[in-house]
Amino acid sequence: MQRLLAFIEITRPHNMLAASLGVAAGYWIAGGREVGVIWPAVLVTALVTGAGNVINDWYDHSIDRTNKPRRPLPSGRLGRRGAIRFYALLSAAVTILSFFALPLEVAVVVVLWQIALYLYAARFKRAFVSGNLLVAAVTSSAFVVGAMLAGRPAAAVVPVAIAFVFVFSRELVKGAEDVDGDRDAGVRTVAVVMGVERAVMLAVTLMVGLALLLPLPTLTGVYGRRYFYAMELLVVPGLLGGAWWMLKRPSRRTYNRVSWLLKITMFFGILALTLG
Repeated sequence: MQRLLAFIEITRPHNMLAASLGVAAGYWIAGGREVGVIWPAVLVTALVTGAGNVINDWYDHSIDRTNKPRRPLPSGRLGRRGAIRFYALLSAAVTILSFFALPLEVAVVVVLWQIALYLYAARFKRAFVSGNLLVAAVTSSAFVVGAMLAGRPAAAVVPVAIAFVFVFSRELVKGAEDVDGDRDAGVRTVAVVMGVERAVMLAVTLMVGLALLLPLPTLTGVYGRRYFYAMELLVVPGLLGGAWWMLKRPSRRTYNRVSWLLKITMFFGILALTLG
């Protein structure tokens, strides 16, 4: 039972859910309403996200002994051999399901996700900024896949822009939290290269800037009042509160809590965009 739970935990189900909801939201925003069209993409997105998390932890097993010792691999609840086999199984399932259940252009995007997440774990995570940008790009493009299935990919422009800044900000916060283990392992995050204070200030600037710009889609007539109210009541407080918290009490514990706050706020953001 403990081993089964470790397999589930290493995929990070909350990340799988967020990515799947992004696809579903993109489909809804673009005018799609057929459940039969969207569910295969939602399933494949969850699987490719889970696979990406597995290979990320496989490569990060030594770093996580310092940064995340309770995760399945560093805690010993799951072996590296079992993890890589699980990754291979998930990757095979993603590839097969993509080309059998999805339109060709969407299947190609999913396979590109798969490649990008592997390259991130194997190489780009250790490179300055590029790894953070890659994660933000892959995550935000979930809205594009949903909009593609509805036949209106341009409808995803606003959600992609918001999600990209949001995810990149959170990546900076995570880098500040994990700076000790990353530095020891030679991972060149913004926090390692430029210092924790500058990384946090950049994250704060992006978070506050995003909070100030979120009303624009309503003010320009792109989204309605429901979007505005949901963003202002559920998302903006998370962004501004997290920024204030990091400035007021800078510490690894604070960065960890703000990272989780942003993760929760992300779900509210998807809801707001869907309502819009």
